[in-house]
Amino acid sequence: MKLLLVAAFFLILASVSTLVSAGEGRRLVQQSWFEASHLLPAKRMSELGPVMRAYTERVFQLVPVRLRQKFDQKLWDAIELMTLRLLTIRYVAPTFVLSAWIGLLEGFWSRSNLKGLVKIHSPMRFNLGLVGLGTSTAMTMLWVTAPITVPVFLVVFCIFVLAVLSIRSLVVHAPSQF
Repeated sequence: MKLLLVAAFFLILASVSTLVSAGEGRRLVQQSWFEASHLLPAKRMSELGPVMRAYTERVFQLVPVRLRQKFDQKLWDAIELMTLRLLTIRYVAPTFVLSAWIGLLEGFWSRSNLKGLVKIHSPMRFNLGLVGLGTSTAMTMLWVTAPITVPVFLVVFCIFVLAVLSIRSLVVHAPSQF
C-alpha cells in the first residue's frame, strides 16, 4: 500500500514537472476551458474566470521568487491549468457523493443477502476496496497535473465506477461478528 502511494506521489511530481517544462500550458488551458464550457452552465463559467485568476495569483505568490523568475510564464500557465481543473472537479463533486451512496446501498443490500452464506470476511477484498478509494484520489490528482488533454466526462466516469466498486467492496467485506 505504501509503495503504491509513493509511486503515485512521484508520478504526480513527474507530471507537474513535465507540465511546467513542456511550455504547453496555455494550449492546455484553452482546451480545458473549452471542455469545461460543455460541462458547466454559462453562469458557472462566468463565475469561474475571476475565481480562477485570483486563485492562480495566490498560488503563484507562494512559489519561491527564484522559481518565479526562472519559469515565469510556463509556471503561470501550469498553475492556471491545475487551478482550472481543480475548480472543475469541485463543480462535479456531487457526482462523487452520488457514487458513494450507490456503493453503500449496493454493498448493504449485498451484505444482507449474503449473511446466511458468508461467515467470514475477506481481508484481501476489503484491502482492495481501500486501495480503490485511494486510487480514485490519485486518479483525480493525476488528471489535474496531466500534461495532456483528457475529457472531464471520462475522468468523472472512471472515478465514479471505481468509487462505487470500492465502497461496495468495503461494505460487503468489512470485518464483523455474525
